[in-house]
Amino acid sequence: MRFMKFTKLLLCSVLVLVLAGCGSDILEEEENETVLTPTEKKRIPNYYPNAIGNRWVYRHSDGSQWTREVTRERALAGRIYRVFDYTPPIENPEFDYLRVPSYRITPHRVLFFVGDEINRYFETDLKSQLEAIFAEDNTKIRVNAISANELIFFRIPPTGRWDVLDLKIKGDIIFVDFNQGVPFEIHFLIKGAAIGSDRIETPAGIFEKTSKIEYNLQITTTVGEEEETITRKQTDTIWLAPDVGMVKMENENGTTELIEYELQEEP
Repeated sequence: MRFMKFTKLLLCSVLVLVLAGCGSDILEEEENETVLTPTEKKRIPNYYPNAIGNRWVYRHSDGSQWTREVTRERALAGRIYRVFDYTPPIENPEFDYLRVPSYRITPHRVLFFVGDEINRYFETDLKSQLEAIFAEDNTKIRVNAISANELIFFRIPPTGRWDVLDLKIKGDIIFVDFNQGVPFEIHFLIKGAAIGSDRIETPAGIFEKTSKIEYNLQITTTVGEEEETITRKQTDTIWLAPDVGMVKMENENGTTELIEYELQEEP
């Protein structure tokens, strides 16, 4: 029964990380990316305007509002990322892939840096939750090091299907009194899919041709020899408008819409 409880907690806990990793093919694909000419670049709609000073204001169906602005650049893991500043500031949030602070754009992808959030959650927050289950059993939880740094938010242009995440988290439940451990593994498999074009009406305006993207999540948790799989389809849906960016987001917690924006000229 204790392991069943443990397994259920893992499944519930990891769902807060709707997207939190990257496919293992990012570096390999990046090295093989085709270099686009300026003329070719102009033919592809810009679904993620990138200029410093760009600003978007969103409102959730619960009435709350938040703003994000591209403010600067910073170096992370040997690469240069643009940085979003949020108002109000994000303080100790559960991981939300729609509100990460750092991103970069290649000719074929929009990638978010999520390494800090992944390590914080799995090595600190999740570890503490799991240890609380076994507190009376003098048990320790060991989570192996995690090396994923980026997620593939979407491909440019948004077409087809792709792996956003394929990440395995491994560790051990160590029973100190018995000097014995039981391994566990959490396997995240998240896929993105561009599923068409919609006309979207928001307080910020009407966008005739947006790209609609859905993200599907599957989590498999194994504790010892017990395995349980939970699948959530259409976990999050977003709509991207050319030359504007995200104009609408929708999931089980409600709908978020763009209410105003200000964009600078691209350099």
